Amino acid sequence: LAGASTEHGIWKAFADISDDDGASWHKSSAVQIEGLQYQAGEKTAYSNIAVSQQSFYGRGVIQPSLWQSADGSVHMLLRSSEGFVYRSDSADDGETWCSAYALSLPNNNSGLDLVRTAGGVLYLVCNPVAANWGQRSPLSLFKSTDDGASWQKLFDLETEPAEFSYPAIIADGEGLVLTYTYKRCNIACVKLSADELVTL
Repeated sequence: LAGASTEHGIWKAFADISDDDGASWHKSSAVQIEGLQYQAGEKTAYSNIAVSQQSFYGRGVIQPSLWQSADGSVHMLLRSSEGFVYRSDSADDGETWCSAYALSLPNNNSGLDLVRTAGGVLYLVCNPVAANWGQRSPLSLFKSTDDGASWQKLFDLETEPAEFSYPAIIADGEGLVLTYTYKRCNIACVKLSADELVTL
């Protein structure tokens, strides 16, 4: 499964699916926020974040990050324009998904990423700011030991009033490696050992 999305009017996410090691692909059902309204040409935010003005049009969920539970079900967390991280779930290997629903985690319409370690712990890195196109700081690391039902903030990676965004996270055994944009000029890389994570 490869998470993807479109940004035309009502933003929608989906998964590209391959059953043959990537030789061919097909698209899952769309994931969107049920009942969300958008009027064509409506500007949904004003912000000093350095992105194209086109980005301030449209509403919904994009840029999913996926994980699979021990029971085989698949889930995604989503960036949203609605002030919170959204989630969707699939019981058929990603072919169809439920409507996106809000979690209590704030989201500022900025990218997020998560990883599931071999031990089943989920780690999420995001900007926990509840404002559409809000400031992209702090950038924080969260942990879930109950398959995403609840999240505990571990610490802030960055707190300076600058932009820290588009994180990526992978597991390194039971440790983590994270990258993110640093003030829109560089890429930062943080490596956390399993021992360091245990003490958090």
